[in-house]
Amino acid sequence: MPNVPMKRVICHWTAGSHSAGDTDKDAYHILVEGNGSLVRGRPSIMLNSGRVKSGYAAHTLNGNSGSIGVSVCCMAGAEERPFVAGQYPMTRTQWDALIVVVAELCKYYRIKVTPKTVLSHAEVESNLGIEQHGKWDFTHLPFDPTVVGARACGDRLRQQVMAAMGAMPDLPVRNGRDATLETAFRRLLDELWPILARGLEAGLNTLIREVLKRIR
Repeated sequence: MPNVPMKRVICHWTAGSHSAGDTDKDAYHILVEGNGSLVRGRPSIMLNSGRVKSGYAAHTLNGNSGSIGVSVCCMAGAEERPFVAGQYPMTRTQWDALIVVVAELCKYYRIKVTPKTVLSHAEVESNLGIEQHGKWDFTHLPFDPTVVGARACGDRLRQQVMAAMGAMPDLPVRNGRDATLETAFRRLLDELWPILARGLEAGLNTLIREVLKRIR
């Protein structure tokens, strides 16, 4: 991961299938596919650090500077009111994978978890005061119908990210090629299992393998 200052992580869904398409890879830094595996987007996080640079990930209208964009591949054909999840609903496996990804990003980039720094696209307008155009990812979690509304989904996201971060040792922000980071992250695996018990058997195992491949 690039050693650059970043301010926040904004979470999205792609409104597509459970696989990352070419357009998705251009718009986000990291994508979570249906089985929980990670796909790296084409733009480097570095391009969104400070003033955005050519080729940056344009994931949030007027909110890309300093923002890491992470998106869950899901929700094609979904409708907000009345809620219909569509053919490719977000799964618990994807959600659990998202939590680990965001927690690792916050730890690495020293991002304190608040409603202004870890949020969904649906919260951007209310939390950051940046007008958006009908974005409702996330206002529903298809795998848990008891969680409804942007604030409720955002609070669930932040609570679980903080719980995951509590299991992670403090790591210095190092050059992405520093092997110490990979070694330390490997030691996290045993601690992460009890924190995110549900969905780990399939998606998160794949996710962690993908993360380790990319930290170099």
